[in-house]
Amino acid sequence: MSRKVNLELLLGKMVRDPDEVRVGRIFSVQAELDGDECIVREYHLGGAALLERLGISFLQGIGGAIPREPLRVPWDQLDLSDPERPLLRCRVAELGSRARG
Repeated sequence: MSRKVNLELLLGKMVRDPDEVRVGRIFSVQAELDGDECIVREYHLGGAALLERLGISFLQGIGGAIPREPLRVPWDQLDLSDPERPLLRCRVAELGSRARG
């Protein structure tokens, strides 16, 4: 089922997992055009996603404070039924090796 959500409503929102643990803020979205529609493929969370969005790559990973890669969440693993409170459909560990880089 497809659903339309305005991207500006999601950027900067804190994502939590099913246990209400804070996972990170949505700072970047990977999408592609399919005809007239823009289809979201994954959401990027955390400080590295913010740097990615700003086009800053040389600072990533300095001192270990910010991971080199954003947390990547596949489109179908994010519950956007309430755009003010996005929720992971699984725990971060369950995202698998795709989650980071």
